Amino acid sequence: MPSRLKRQNEPNQIHFTTFCCFRRLQFFRHAIVRDAFVETMKTVRSKLTIRWIGYVVMPEHVHLMVLPQADDSDHVVTISAILHDLKGISGKSCKQALRSIWQQNRSLGTQPLDAWALGPDPKPFWKPRAHDFNIMAEAKVIEKLNYIHNNPVRRGLVDRPEQWKWGSFRYYELGDGSSITMDWDGGFPVV
Repeated sequence: MPSRLKRQNEPNQIHFTTFCCFRRLQFFRHAIVRDAFVETMKTVRSKLTIRWIGYVVMPEHVHLMVLPQADDSDHVVTISAILHDLKGISGKSCKQALRSIWQQNRSLGTQPLDAWALGPDPKPFWKPRAHDFNIMAEAKVIEKLNYIHNNPVRRGLVDRPEQWKWGSFRYYELGDGSSITMDWDGGFPVV
């Protein structure tokens, strides 16, 4: 980790983080892989007692908003610990999902993905770094939620945010917690 990287692990501060797939390969172009990542979010939330505020899984990257502490605790889980578990567990489960696609089709759908699949082991899934910053203002939380919720629309994956199953928009706007529930009721401060 670069020494100039300063992560602020303060109570009651939401982290906005972005991390990318290895070489920005579109591992998440397949629904089964996106589903595997969402299941990992549930596992990590339970293990670390953190609260998910928002997310979106894009073809080659993920945006997350997390409050890294339980409802009734001032203990803050470091963003490094969250990313370590999230990327470690999801890397394994997502690669297993990709293996099942490969076994069925003998292709992952694109030449770059096939080259990765046929390449040497070990096969990295994530880029080693992530970008994150703390959010302390209500307006910034709303701005970032709108940003991540509209990301699939901006990329042309869907026409409207509610059509993308792998993001928190459906939870907040439609009350749909079928994939994963979020841990925020919309009030401020978020504590």
